[in-house]
Amino acid sequence: MGDDISASAAHRATGFAQEIPGGFVFEIGNEWITRRVHSTSGRLATTSLVNNSHGEEYLDETESEFEIELTGNGKKVVLESKDFKTTDYQTHTWDDSCRTIEAKLETNLNRVPLKVSVFYEAKAGADFISKWVTVHPCEIEGWVIRSITIENMKLREMVEGVVPRTRYPRQYDNFEDRVHSEPEKCDTSEPNKRFEYGDLARSVVSFWGYGEGLYFFMQSLLGRETYHRPNGLLMRQREFVQLADGVTTGRAIIGAYVGPPEIGFKRYNEFLMRNWCVVSEKSLPVSWSTWLVTLEGNKPLLANYDRNFLLEYIEYIRDAGFYDILHLDLGWEADYPLRVDPTKFPNGIREITERAKSAGLDMTFWVNPFSASYWKSNLETEHPEWLVPDKVSGRSGATALCVMTDYYNYVKERFVALATEMNARVIYWDGNDWAIPDCRATNHDHRDQEELEVKAWKRLAELCDAAHEARPDLIFVCFSLPLDNHRLHWLDQEQISDTYKFPTVQSELIQRQQLYQMTFEHPYKAIWGSWYGLNWHDAGDSDLRKRPLEELIHAEMSMIGNGIAQAGGGFDFKQAPQELMDFLKKLFAFRKRFEKYFDVYQHVLGFPDGKQVDGEGHIIDESGFIVLVNPTQEPQSVKVPLDEPELELDPNKKHVLTDWSNLERGVPIGSFATDSGPEIQFAPLEVKYIGVNLD
Repeated sequence: MGDDISASAAHRATGFAQEIPGGFVFEIGNEWITRRVHSTSGRLATTSLVNNSHGEEYLDETESEFEIELTGNGKKVVLESKDFKTTDYQTHTWDDSCRTIEAKLETNLNRVPLKVSVFYEAKAGADFISKWVTVHPCEIEGWVIRSITIENMKLREMVEGVVPRTRYPRQYDNFEDRVHSEPEKCDTSEPNKRFEYGDLARSVVSFWGYGEGLYFFMQSLLGRETYHRPNGLLMRQREFVQLADGVTTGRAIIGAYVGPPEIGFKRYNEFLMRNWCVVSEKSLPVSWSTWLVTLEGNKPLLANYDRNFLLEYIEYIRDAGFYDILHLDLGWEADYPLRVDPTKFPNGIREITERAKSAGLDMTFWVNPFSASYWKSNLETEHPEWLVPDKVSGRSGATALCVMTDYYNYVKERFVALATEMNARVIYWDGNDWAIPDCRATNHDHRDQEELEVKAWKRLAELCDAAHEARPDLIFVCFSLPLDNHRLHWLDQEQISDTYKFPTVQSELIQRQQLYQMTFEHPYKAIWGSWYGLNWHDAGDSDLRKRPLEELIHAEMSMIGNGIAQAGGGFDFKQAPQELMDFLKKLFAFRKRFEKYFDVYQHVLGFPDGKQVDGEGHIIDESGFIVLVNPTQEPQSVKVPLDEPELELDPNKKHVLTDWSNLERGVPIGSFATDSGPEIQFAPLEVKYIGVNLD
């Protein structure tokens, strides 16, 4: 039924499948990783998992090849792979480009056959293999699939978990830092210590002493994955699906890397961006946001804008020449969520969107449709059947609305209208709406909190799909902590920071610290990394003409990645000195010219401590930039860190360095090997853009 394939070769999918006494054995792999699975006496189990860089075996034992949790008739049943008998196997795609094999299994539940297929796949040119499970429809009424475990394996004792070193006072339940909570209290000691090793991992493990390891991810909105040495590697998908309907899980991904843990985290993030993130091929627009603007007299604009204000300021935005979108934050709605305020916009929002379009601008709309955290609508009195009982915002006094009601259909229709009729290129989704509140209502489409969460997340994902289908370049940005990579197939970006009460320079330092910490395990381009800009009323004197120009330039240049597109342009033009405007035109032209490099991020130097020069890499295939920032009022110097692992610069050749800090042309510095980068001098608050191998 199968055929023998020769040993692994570069950029080929490899494997074999063959009968053996009492069952069969098959193997799939590529140049990076190989997996072997046996079925003997009807029992299916992985028997080998090898990182091909050194040929080391990672598997200790397979606890269960899969598990299915079911509920029905007041009972909870967990079926493990040992409860099933393997009946057959089938190769599907089976050539040098891809190897896909299906193992077919069966058991009886209440005397009714329950069939399951387990799929394994390896692709040429990839550094990972995948596995997924199909539970075929089974005609037993009232039974519900609650979760499916796709991987449950113990790894060898020499395999240890790797996580970023904890630096913030508080953590989430998964032990990831709450970088937005008390950010000024982050631990800046031992800035060169990046990782902690031991029993736990969320995405990367390392094989002690060999300079290699694995990364792992569950490709599902409802996926969870964790490594705990005593319990092993667990990859699971929550569900709430009728057994009679069946379900196919997302893919459990296990990838291999060679090198220090920095490379493991890089490969993990590369996998996500190439295979999972919806934002991957989209361009990030430069925004002018109503929320960031502070008017003269240190008076924040916030929600206090209307048609007259916007029609005036659209002219300034057009004249500046470097903006892509007009961001209307809180303040454009009235009566119902997602409905335009007729008192502020008596001619409707189309007047604004058309004027913006004539100025070369798309739109962003701030929304908060479910948690109602920021304002109270008429829905409270007109549709009480949609409310989440007792879930009242301390800020707005409004009651949250349940996703599992007909209100969802209204929101879906309005989101599509934003993307099409209202020219939204970005929808900024605030209020932690993806954190589903406990709802005890008995008239909604859910019976318990677990069912509610699973169904609500699926509905929110369907909402994103509908809006993305209506406008493929639409970007959903969501503030819904903790940041969850499983959502990034539907949400383009998630916000990590809410740095609202700190002055310029400290604010940007905090944002760099947050990005440094979070980009180990979250793709940089999928992070909305900056919010409050230099004109925020807590950042300093609102009159930008009175602020030191070097401070303003420092803030803008240090946000050259995602941050400058999101917050770097949010200021009142009437207060901006001409020197600042002239500088920004050059800065944004520079960023547009080299935009592709600023979609990626590599860790260089130590954790930003506010005392030493810190930095970040933006290198693609050995070309790009190293950004270096002096956060102090004192002159400093630093060696250009060409030897940082994540840059992956060839140590056997010299690399051409140029200084692009003038934003217009590269000034030659010289050619250097990775172990002999030059020492660079910095003036107080100076930021330098060091080009690497740029023509």
